Amino acid sequence: MKNLLIAVIFCFGLTISAQHRVGVRAGLNYSKFNGPVEPNESYDITGGFHFGINYTYEFTSVFGLRGEILYTQRGTKRSYDGKSYYIVNPIAPADIPTFVDYGDVLMDLKVSNAYLSIPITAQYRLNRKFELFGGISLDFVVGPTGTGKVKFVSDDDPNINFTQSLDYRYSSDVVGQYNTFLSENILVNIDERLSTLPRIIGAYYNFPFPLDPEEDIPSLINGFDSHLIGGVNYFINSGFYVGARIEYGLLDTTNAAVDYSLGELDENENYIFRDDSDKSFNLSLSFGFKF
Repeated sequence: MKNLLIAVIFCFGLTISAQHRVGVRAGLNYSKFNGPVEPNESYDITGGFHFGINYTYEFTSVFGLRGEILYTQRGTKRSYDGKSYYIVNPIAPADIPTFVDYGDVLMDLKVSNAYLSIPITAQYRLNRKFELFGGISLDFVVGPTGTGKVKFVSDDDPNINFTQSLDYRYSSDVVGQYNTFLSENILVNIDERLSTLPRIIGAYYNFPFPLDPEEDIPSLINGFDSHLIGGVNYFINSGFYVGARIEYGLLDTTNAAVDYSLGELDENENYIFRDDSDKSFNLSLSFGFKF
């Protein structure tokens, strides 16, 4: 009787243990924004990575529910190449005002948004090797950034020809912000006067004139997102697997209050804000291990 009781307790313990699995997962992301674009504007795929931990509750040997906590990077490459405007904002001499000029603009910007992501997925084991899954994620922005360059060549004045580096911190940059640690700036001849432009500018450096410098401004990147998830895992052995998943954004990634047209201004030479929806699309390739 004693031996039978021990055997029952042992088997019950194995059953409980088998229902609970923890694991780790890491890999690469390939993402872009999907949404309306202007003439001469384009979105393209950019790379990132992800890593995190997960917990799976197995209801049966083939079906389970998995929750994860991930650090993940999603973003896009944003380009513009064509006729447009440029808000020329000299930092010296002080008596040269900010003005609008028109000409050729070539911009290449890599947007990289870091998220704390909580995916919740249902798992279905087809056989010993393959597992299908699907679900939804809750994604909280923790570090939206952008880096790149913009080149402007004026139609009216060939002396106004320069390239600035873009160093965007969307959640912390303020109106008029530029890199003050770099002493080397750009010298441009404006109206036969040598003027200074910053070499590295922030996300809202050239923002609408009615706003005061240092005024707080909402981030271009919204603080919350959510994705539909679907994918497949292939198990090399009982614990180690490789997988692929598609994540399709459900919400607008960009904030319409600060998402302005790259190609044109209104009749008063103010920004035209774009009330459109830029949704994230992501392909993730992962390897993982569950215990």
